Amino acid sequence: MIFAFLDTAEVASVLLRSPLLAERWERPSALDRFRISGLAGHLARAVLNVERWLAEPLPADRLPVDAVTYFLAGVGPAPRLDDAVPLRIREVGEREAAGGPDALVEAFDAARARLAVRLPTMPLDRPVGVFTHVLPLDQCLLTRLVELVVHLDDLAVSLEVPTPSVPAEATEAVTDCLTRIAVARHGFLPVMRTLARRERVTDPIAAF
Repeated sequence: MIFAFLDTAEVASVLLRSPLLAERWERPSALDRFRISGLAGHLARAVLNVERWLAEPLPADRLPVDAVTYFLAGVGPAPRLDDAVPLRIREVGEREAAGGPDALVEAFDAARARLAVRLPTMPLDRPVGVFTHVLPLDQCLLTRLVELVVHLDDLAVSLEVPTPSVPAEATEAVTDCLTRIAVARHGFLPVMRTLARRERVTDPIAAF
């Protein structure tokens, strides 16, 4: 998981360094109400936050959960774009990107380089505080890997460039995580039919 995360972050770095990003920085992104700048900031936080969380004291008063449980805790009725959580996500993304594209990718790459040294020395079951949850390190990295892969696609679509390929280990881990979330939300049969029997699909199936 460590190297899937780091290698996918390297892919994201290439897109964050694209001249197109600087050219289109203030334009709307493919996500409603999200500028490209804020989306880039949100993507970068998938790496920046890992370093921030590892700097916090080890959480000791909460039981660790896995990545699927973490994501399911945040799944509810589709929020309106002006609700508090979507609004805060956009604001924090813009705040992360406030220094401009060059400053953002420099901070991203600096954090990525430090994590490349630090993460391989850490036990995968080390607890990490992730917002209001505690996750083992490998599950924390899986949540950030999902964020990297999903928002890498969002940013590429926003810039009208092909979505970069990510390592096979990353695609397998993200596919497994998203499928397990979808099964937990909708049940096995609807997910199986979506994947194998499209003529029997009645409703869209999504992890989030």
